[in-house]
Amino acid sequence: MPALVIGGYRTTLAGDDLAPICVVTAGLRMIELALLIPAMALTYSEYMERMDEECLGHRLYKKRVGIVPVPLMALCTVFAAFTVCLSARIYQVSGRGSPTQPEFRKGIGRLFACMVFVKPLVLAILTGWGIYGVAYLNSRLKCIGHVGRKPYWYYLCITVVSFQCFEVLIYAIFLYFWIKWELKHKIKPKGKSALMKTERKAEDWDRRCKCCCKYTSRFCCFSFGGRGIQDEDFSSAAWVLAELFTSGGTLDIVASDVIIAFMAIGIEQEEEKQRCIERLKAEAGDDLASLALLEQATTSNAVPISRPLKALLKAAMARDIEAGMSSDSASLTAFLNATSVDNERGDRRSSLLFKGCHNEDGENFAIRELLSPAIHEDRYAIAEGARFLRNSIAINTTKGYLFNDLSKNCCRLAFARCCELPKYRRQGMGRGEIVGKGRIGMNEAAFMKVIGFDESKVELHYANFRNTVDEGVYCILADHVWKSVVICIRGSLSLEDYVVNLQVDPQELDEIGDEYGFDEHGEYCHAGYLARAIWICEDIKRHGILDGLLDKESGKHPEYTLRVTGHSLGAGTAAPLALMLRSQYPDLRCLCFAPPGGLFSEGLATRCQSYITTYVLNADLVPRISTRTLEHMRDEVLQMIARIKVPKKLIFEINRSGKKLSESPFGLKLKDLLHDADTIPESDFKADLNRFEQREKKNLNISKIPLHPPGKFIHLVK
Repeated sequence: MPALVIGGYRTTLAGDDLAPICVVTAGLRMIELALLIPAMALTYSEYMERMDEECLGHRLYKKRVGIVPVPLMALCTVFAAFTVCLSARIYQVSGRGSPTQPEFRKGIGRLFACMVFVKPLVLAILTGWGIYGVAYLNSRLKCIGHVGRKPYWYYLCITVVSFQCFEVLIYAIFLYFWIKWELKHKIKPKGKSALMKTERKAEDWDRRCKCCCKYTSRFCCFSFGGRGIQDEDFSSAAWVLAELFTSGGTLDIVASDVIIAFMAIGIEQEEEKQRCIERLKAEAGDDLASLALLEQATTSNAVPISRPLKALLKAAMARDIEAGMSSDSASLTAFLNATSVDNERGDRRSSLLFKGCHNEDGENFAIRELLSPAIHEDRYAIAEGARFLRNSIAINTTKGYLFNDLSKNCCRLAFARCCELPKYRRQGMGRGEIVGKGRIGMNEAAFMKVIGFDESKVELHYANFRNTVDEGVYCILADHVWKSVVICIRGSLSLEDYVVNLQVDPQELDEIGDEYGFDEHGEYCHAGYLARAIWICEDIKRHGILDGLLDKESGKHPEYTLRVTGHSLGAGTAAPLALMLRSQYPDLRCLCFAPPGGLFSEGLATRCQSYITTYVLNADLVPRISTRTLEHMRDEVLQMIARIKVPKKLIFEINRSGKKLSESPFGLKLKDLLHDADTIPESDFKADLNRFEQREKKNLNISKIPLHPPGKFIHLVK
């Protein structure tokens, strides 16, 4: 950074991004030199000595033949040597200074313009001359004594010219698309006249989303849906992306700045993890049990609190481990000063201390309890999740079943469809209504293969396998073992599902609550998942399945409990669906496996803990993704760009080595790479970043409403 400006247009490259281009260009020129030097030597020693004036017939021809090979190769050699020197100079200049110190790379724009425009022009002239020379020489080889075979230098000339033709073609294609892109978007240097409105950026993102979905569906031969998907509405995602990645002309960064910042964040996190472990080891002393636990510590989990470690936890825990329910300072202090944590349930004594995201008040700590096999409620939660996760796997139907193990499951699915499913039907079982099952019934066979063909345990009553943006895949079954009627909703498995994921605008629940009988005025929900939940709720009412199963007077299983389950998008749909059905079925339970991170507003996400349980495995990304976390990541990346002290290529080399910073061959410490967050030196980028942060604080539209995953969390770590 900043981006290079050539001919009044802002490019997508910065001055410190040119090193890879220079390496490639210099490498090509070195190959060309390796061909040119022996070709020129052979031409001079052989061709010039065998030239016969009488054979040529005229002095002009003699001069022409002399002009073609030797001077051409000499000029090509000079051009190749000049290009190598130019590339070396650009490489040297581009490696100076950090990303926020463009003054060390002054003049690199003119050198790059020479490489991009002047060099291809000269190369094109030499290539045209070489094509003419090769064609002319081919007709004169017999005159100079080469009959039946062609000399080695002739083949070297053809190789060099072919190499140049290929390079000219690549340059032409690159320049054509680059100039077309730059002229189309008219990306000019910063200034008031060059500011692009968010509406224009949103239109660009909308077009990109539609184009991506269109060509993805065609590439997959519509096996994952996508017919006519380019006609769907992507405006919600487009606006979020435009607001997330548009600086309003304030910041001047390029893609490589963001990539290097991510690498630097990874290096810093690894160093902080190692520093934390070393400090805790020193405090633990000879406590072997604590040392064993510390060896397992990572940036995505926490350390059990024990007496030797308690005093250092607040200062030593790595940054951004996990956000949890906030604890006030009084309870946190009491916890840190206590030897154990008493719980009203009596038996639980083990707890974890987590350090969450930074806020305006500083660090946000949270206390979480460890599940205990001695507590019935904990055992029940794990057993319940294990039981009904199978339904969420089954509803993935054919694609999900085959992807789990393609080689084995193809045969198993074929056997289930040809043998087990017909037998299941002949015995009078499988009387449930199937919508959109397809001509050969593979979805039904895959579903029944997972949940089992034993109707005494699980009985399928309804399944909808038809999938559009509005309609979702789900089923209703009776689990006789757990005495439950289960609504199971499929996760993301088609392009239409991803369109629903991208409808991220928070939608107010006032009118929906009045219609479906719940009071959550002033709360919000993800618009895409809410729309899908409304459709499923109306479809259930239209078929009357739940009334026929759970009605207290006429229902088939009036004593059963209603459970709503789903994974990923299915979990995001299950939570608002449970909210809408709870007024009719107050004992309802909802199990969300890895739900999206941006689902309910904070108040609703907390109040639904009594009937919604969320299961998260390890460092699963989906429950952590929301517009709020993306903005936090963006802000951290921007700050990291300002903190970098060294050139980009050094960060890249350290990251590529795959070693810890202390073990890398560069002999650097973290303080040599990065400024402290509170001691970032003043620069043009730092001033631009301050203006950007001030602008973001004033931007308080509806998309800024933070959404959270729902219910009570159970975090499983393996």
